[in-house]
Amino acid sequence: MSDRNFDLLLSASISNGGLSQEQIAQILDFRLFGNSKGFLLLEGTDVGDIPPTPASRAELCKPDDTSERLLLQATALLGEPIGYVQESDGAIVNNFFPQQTQSRAATSDSFDTELDLHTENAFHAVQPDYLLLLCLRQDPAAEAITYIASVNRILERLTYEQQAFFLNEPYNFFSDYGTTEKNQRIDINKHQTVLYGDPDAPFFRFDPQFMVAYSDRAQRSLDTLRNLAWEVVEPVRMGCGDLLIIDNRHTAHARSPFTARFDGNDRWMQRTFASCNLRFYTEKLGKQSRIFELVTEL
Repeated sequence: MSDRNFDLLLSASISNGGLSQEQIAQILDFRLFGNSKGFLLLEGTDVGDIPPTPASRAELCKPDDTSERLLLQATALLGEPIGYVQESDGAIVNNFFPQQTQSRAATSDSFDTELDLHTENAFHAVQPDYLLLLCLRQDPAAEAITYIASVNRILERLTYEQQAFFLNEPYNFFSDYGTTEKNQRIDINKHQTVLYGDPDAPFFRFDPQFMVAYSDRAQRSLDTLRNLAWEVVEPVRMGCGDLLIIDNRHTAHARSPFTARFDGNDRWMQRTFASCNLRFYTEKLGKQSRIFELVTEL
């Protein structure tokens, strides 16, 4: 989609996205004040006419843009809609559904494997502040579960010494962006702490599959943190029309495996990212765009 066509769709979304005044108020309240869970779930929104779930990107055809307008309206309430070159070739609205070639891959198009807890694009200097997931079609057996671990609940289980460690110990966060495919574990020399920001109310970045510890203690601490995160997860099983908004700086999320049938009735999700700092990134990068390539430093 061209920039102009996207801007026209975004403008239409703002004025006619389908969210009620109550839902708009809920989203704005979540943006301004957050909550202890780190996510907001709006159930049963109108997603319009959904065609059979495609089996491949080449078969993707969706004439009704009701769901896109709703998703973009919600995204705009949280910040600026952004995308990444490596995510669906830079599309702002990402469509995910089971693909046989991605069966056991650690991607959103997989279905036979669990996606472990992670913060979205934890290695990227332009990290999304929120990610939004809209369910167009639930998997027939309702097996797919999204798990969300809030840093607020993790902190309750960490000692003061452990919190101080994660505020000060750098880990090497590998990039999963490669020139040909994702999940390549590329060392971009990105050394970051797990907790950052205000020590009394820290932000959280976490992606164990793409983090390298510098000492045995750091690795043991990371393993402990992963176990604690799984202990506090909240499960969310999404049905058609459910909109899940995740605070990407206060949570890690995961997804269970589920069954795919490739008969047009498989799970179909749409996703967007929201950034609260687009003008800051424009200033630092010297370029105005909603779509970002890999950025390691600002």
